[in-house]
Amino acid sequence: MAAVSRPARRPALHRFCIIDLIKMNRKKAWFIIILTLVVAVGIPLSLQLLPAKTRTHTFSFEAKKYGYSPSRIFVNKGDKIVLQPTSLDATHGFLLDGYPVEFIMRKGATFLKYTWEDEDGKLQADWDRVKEVEFVADKAGKFTFRCTQTCGNLHPFMTGELIVRPNTPYYLFISLSIWLTFSLLVYFRLDDGSAFSGFQRINLMEKWPWLEKILKLRSFQFLIILPNFAVFYLFILSSLWGSPVGNRIIAIIFVWILWWFVLKAIIVPLGGRIWCMVCPLPAPAEWLSRKSFTGVRYIRKPFKTLHHRFTGLQKDWPRLMDNIWLQNILFLALISFGIILITRPIATALLFLIILVMSLLLALIYRRRVFCQYLCPVGGFLGTYSMASMTELRAVDHDICKKHKEKSCYAGGPGGWACPWKQYIGTMKRNNYCGLCTECIKSCPKDNIGVFIRPFGADRKLKGYDEMYNAIIMLVVAIVFSITMSGPWGFIKDAANVTESRQIVPFLIYVASIWILALAVFPGIFAFAARMAGRLAGIQKNKKTVVLRLAYILIPIGIFAWIAFSLPMLMVNYGYILNVLSDPLGLGWNILGTATFPFQPYYPQSIPIIQGIILLCGLYFGLSRGYLSLKEIVAVSDARAKAMIIPSVFALLVINIFLKLYMG
Repeated sequence: MAAVSRPARRPALHRFCIIDLIKMNRKKAWFIIILTLVVAVGIPLSLQLLPAKTRTHTFSFEAKKYGYSPSRIFVNKGDKIVLQPTSLDATHGFLLDGYPVEFIMRKGATFLKYTWEDEDGKLQADWDRVKEVEFVADKAGKFTFRCTQTCGNLHPFMTGELIVRPNTPYYLFISLSIWLTFSLLVYFRLDDGSAFSGFQRINLMEKWPWLEKILKLRSFQFLIILPNFAVFYLFILSSLWGSPVGNRIIAIIFVWILWWFVLKAIIVPLGGRIWCMVCPLPAPAEWLSRKSFTGVRYIRKPFKTLHHRFTGLQKDWPRLMDNIWLQNILFLALISFGIILITRPIATALLFLIILVMSLLLALIYRRRVFCQYLCPVGGFLGTYSMASMTELRAVDHDICKKHKEKSCYAGGPGGWACPWKQYIGTMKRNNYCGLCTECIKSCPKDNIGVFIRPFGADRKLKGYDEMYNAIIMLVVAIVFSITMSGPWGFIKDAANVTESRQIVPFLIYVASIWILALAVFPGIFAFAARMAGRLAGIQKNKKTVVLRLAYILIPIGIFAWIAFSLPMLMVNYGYILNVLSDPLGLGWNILGTATFPFQPYYPQSIPIIQGIILLCGLYFGLSRGYLSLKEIVAVSDARAKAMIIPSVFALLVINIFLKLYMG
């Protein structure tokens, strides 16, 4: 009997991938990378050469709180646009980025701004009453039009969009994002073990001896917190007693525009959790608990392993809750009312007061900074994003820590309090839960602690799903805020602005969407992608370990996504900063003569391009640092390269969501 041939076995998933087709040396690889770059740039730019018929578009253009109709206008380059504006409620403005088009709409009247130079060469302006506004769309791309007249709490977010086709900048950045992802995958495939290495850690305390002297001063932290504390209370008072309109109050402008941008774009990437060092919110609780502003109440006989006594019950935080799940939930709860929080002075004041009271109560019950570590909604993402920070506080020589029995950095000593964050410097390898309070520097008798400058994205190990979820939640919230605050869709703003719109059902749908996306959809898709990546690469490690390692990709992407989101908030609304410096309560003052500074965005036509560059930086650092994270557990370069394919596609899609929102 003849033998029956068996069908060929299908190749295992991990044995077939596009990277297997890339069998090349470095010279050929770089040739392909450069060639694909030329293609990635050339194809979008060539779209401008395509002929297009021009025509005239006439729009009945309506404005009401807080949106325009139509909210998005699509035309071809060279088309003539005729707007017939009208306001359905309050007085609204119209200012088009990149075009000299500005007018004011009132009920039954429209006033067009025109400018001229006087005899002295100074630019003058006046207004003409018109029925129509005409202009030619002679620039390609996406351009935002904004309300220039304060019409209510959500006035800064009243926007619309003009898309002039071909939208070359958008297509160019899509093409560049695909090229960058492809190039990095090729680079991963060719890695000989030296990829993305080079920059070494530098101990700033060794380089600058004066820095060590400052950080060892007992009064150092108190002196930098005290002015913040005073400003904090002034912000509360201004929110309670000033104008109810957010963009006229110093607290709203400084906290949610200036501070938020500086925190995300400068403080966290460069200094990690350095804001926790100067934050005024937990300061009263800490002063009360210690019964001291600057002094140390040292006792030789330890109390619960600590050489200090504190006010209150001094209970231990439950081990079951020794994670950041509560922070994640509280952050999502706040974000559900985010647009109300950042536009209503009273809401901001109440938030500050609640945090102050909660931190005081918890300090009387539990030891150390449990509010900051486990409950503070800002502290959660500060900890996660500080993993990528270029600053770290670490032991200089770990052998010295091992030999030192007293562990003064943890238990406290005559010169410093016990670590409020429950961190032992001898084994600390991540920034997540170090608040940079510098107590360990003051208490260490061996002078074995340094402040180091390091490469961006140096802490590459997530320890639990709570940290992964924090990174995903922050990414989802950045998308939601980009849609709600920066997008042209008025109905979404109405849904989020429930206290004014009174639309309960749309608000519940809005909130449910945020929670489902943050807790189910995005985590589910990413976890599936990460597990498929491990299977594709044939990685035998624990599935959880692979997922958490690959999740590090989301941290640099999240940081740069938030920078891209926050940038226009500052560049567009910087004039309000000058306004509130002269009129901090919105009561008609003009202390410095800047209260009447006109609303004028700073180079708004450049904002989408800058945002695109920022997002590409996030994609690069996300993929490269995610690869290094995987490198620590996977020794074979082929396996690492294969494992990066699916997560890279996920990261690419996320970046393209932001590109679509900002440029498309």
